[in-house]
Amino acid sequence: MASVKPTAILIVHGGYFLPPAWDALANRLRKAGFVVQCPRLPSCGDGRPPTAVREHDVAVVRKEAQELIDAGHSILVLAHSYGGMVASDAITQDLYASGGTGVVSLLYLSAWLLQPGDSLEDVFKRHGFQSKVDLGNNGDGTVFAKNAPESFYNDIEFETAEQLARDNVTHNWGAALGPMTGAPWKDLPTTYVHCARDMAILHPLQQSMVQDAVTAGGKLVIETIDTGHCPFLSQPEEIVRIVESHVANVK
Repeated sequence: MASVKPTAILIVHGGYFLPPAWDALANRLRKAGFVVQCPRLPSCGDGRPPTAVREHDVAVVRKEAQELIDAGHSILVLAHSYGGMVASDAITQDLYASGGTGVVSLLYLSAWLLQPGDSLEDVFKRHGFQSKVDLGNNGDGTVFAKNAPESFYNDIEFETAEQLARDNVTHNWGAALGPMTGAPWKDLPTTYVHCARDMAILHPLQQSMVQDAVTAGGKLVIETIDTGHCPFLSQPEEIVRIVESHVANVK
């Protein structure tokens, strides 16, 4: 469907992160010639009790995409972890490329890839709860990773991992619940990047979700890298390589 190469990258971050976690990768991508935006998802680091749900995250991503379109850009949407759910619901056909501007392709980075009508509960029922994240519950609608150094940053030196974990935020658990509505990966060129050492979404679960998507009609290009859940921190140059390869092959 896409006929132009992406000139901008819209990063949709994960549930326990904020945009500054992506600064190192974003700066590398800018040096590679892309305009890069990473808006903050309201459900991440929200007030307590939280007020933002997935619909608020979707609205932020759609607004950012429209601003990039209005500025004349064609867009690659790069979604990580929970951001995959947000991106899939946010990128509807009205944002697809037309006349040289709009969303032309997608890259899911160890992200939740769900079918329309499915929820996380459905995925867990189908494939099992394949995650080593030890979720702490604040009792007010927010959750946090009690073992972030091990589950998010297991491919990073432990002292650095502990420091990174201090920057993690709470997530409104309700934002991750409820059924999905969108599947832009059925229409647009899509790459799924498996993180083979991921402890947050285990590699077999990533593979099962991708197989479900292929069965449902998605034509996904697969990349596999030997990293944990956050290669944008542990191996940003590898993510730049994957992005450039993806862009080169967009047709």
